[in-house]
Amino acid sequence: MAGIDPTPESHSPEAIASYEELGAHFDENDPREMYTYMSSKFVSDYSLMEHVGMDGKSVLNVGCSFPIDELYYARKIGSWTSIDLSPQSVKGAEEILTKELHPDLAKKFTFKVADACDMPFEDGTFDVSVAMSTIDHIPSPEARQKAIDEMARTTKPGGYVIVTVPNLWCLPYTAGIRKMTRDKTLHYGFAHSFSPLEVRGMGEKAGLKPIKFASSISPPQVWLPGYPGYIRWPAEATFLALKPLGYFGRRVGYAFKKP
Repeated sequence: MAGIDPTPESHSPEAIASYEELGAHFDENDPREMYTYMSSKFVSDYSLMEHVGMDGKSVLNVGCSFPIDELYYARKIGSWTSIDLSPQSVKGAEEILTKELHPDLAKKFTFKVADACDMPFEDGTFDVSVAMSTIDHIPSPEARQKAIDEMARTTKPGGYVIVTVPNLWCLPYTAGIRKMTRDKTLHYGFAHSFSPLEVRGMGEKAGLKPIKFASSISPPQVWLPGYPGYIRWPAEATFLALKPLGYFGRRVGYAFKKP
């Protein structure tokens, strides 16, 4: 841990300080109690993860805060490595996971202090690499691209990279982020909002193939084949009409496949 020397290019110092503070109080701020946050994760983050499949996979999680994803997927995954530049976030996440999980599940997890732009892993180490609301806290565009490049590098050929971020096209949310940035009240120091096209382009630049888009605005997930046509067909048409609204959801992301 002592060897990590984060720079403004790889992460905002203000963000690191904020996460150091948050990491010390994870037990007081459990995001599982925020149903709006959880509903957003299910239709964006977890929709993409379920699409690529997580059973028995080796997973890299870039940006470790409260270990909500680790706890949710503990039974499914084969192994899971979480990294973060904040030693306190890593320590706090590991303590919560160890306290809440059975030892047989807890031993699947490894926590490391590491830089997303310079990861200490060999090429093709993981089946799936995920970064959920992490890349947006990296200040420079070059470093943001480097982080996705690193995720692609450390993912096995045929494996998957998943990135979710705040959406520039969600205008009320973007305006709120900009105001809090000006007022210096943004509790995580720095955030960059992405358009869906920007996220897709960064993945493609890293040599990845986009295979699924997801958003916090999405049509209902309803199994329709068993319904009669007079119900099924109007429902399918309505869901299709709602689909473009996803490009304006607060949270958006892509699942990419590594050739």
